[in-house]
Formats: sequence, structure tokens, C-alpha cells
Amino acid sequence: MIRRIQDGYIYSTAVILFVTAILLFSSALDAAPILDWLNPLLPFSNRHVFVLSGMLGLGLSAYLFLGSELGTKTMFIAWLAVICLIYRLGLWWAGAPDLCSSLGNLNDRFPISPEILNRITWAWLGWLLVGSHTLGLFQWISHRTPESNPTP
Repeated sequence: MIRRIQDGYIYSTAVILFVTAILLFSSALDAAPILDWLNPLLPFSNRHVFVLSGMLGLGLSAYLFLGSELGTKTMFIAWLAVICLIYRLGLWWAGAPDLCSSLGNLNDRFPISPEILNRITWAWLGWLLVGSHTLGLFQWISHRTPESNPTP
């Protein structure tokens, strides 16, 4: 039962990362002027940050679909979640404009307000953070219990 929950979490995360990567690539192709501005935290344009983030999400999604080591998958998800949290908090602290409002053609194609899109990204981030750290905790506990480590 636990393994099915773990596999479901990994699969759902892979799907979310894949969809997010496609949306980032699509948005990076837009002509919104804010995409050409220098990112407030990184030495790249916002367009390049979208492309790099999309590539990272696509690569991790592929590994989650094709990889076999649950511990490594969990570690990568937790790493990405912490990086995203630090980035989002850094944008907030720097008073940077909300990039969700500048996704250009994404907002044109789907009638989603930037506020709703921002809430969706925070929910996505929460899913990554809570899920990966909970899964990691369960893996750590299962390796420490006597039943899973029989004595020779």
C-alpha cells in the first residue's frame, strides 16, 4: 500500500513537472517585454530563466518516469522544491514583479488570472515540498526499523 502511494506521488510529480516545462517553454516564446528584462536574482533574462527552468523540469520529469531508484527520485524532488522555494522567497524579498502576471500567451490562451496562477504555483511548490520530505522521512524510517534491517 505504501509503495502505491509513493509511486502515485512520483508519477503525479513527473506529470506536473512535464506540464510546467511545456508551459514554461511556451511562455518563453512569447513577445512579452518583461521576458527580456534581466532576472532580479539570476544573471539571465527572464526568458532564459524560463527556458532553463523548463529544461530542468523536463529532465527531472523524464528521470521520474524512467528511473528506478526511489531514494534518488525523492532527493531530486526535494532539491528542486527547496531551490524553487528559495527562488520564490528571493523574488518576494527583492520586491520583484510577479512573473505569473507576465506569462503572455499563457494568460491569453487560458482565462486564468495571474492571482490564480500564482496560487497554483504555490500549491505546486507545496506539493513538491511536503510530498518529497514526507516520502523521504518514510524512507528513512523504513531503513532504520529492525524489520527492514535483519541482523545476520
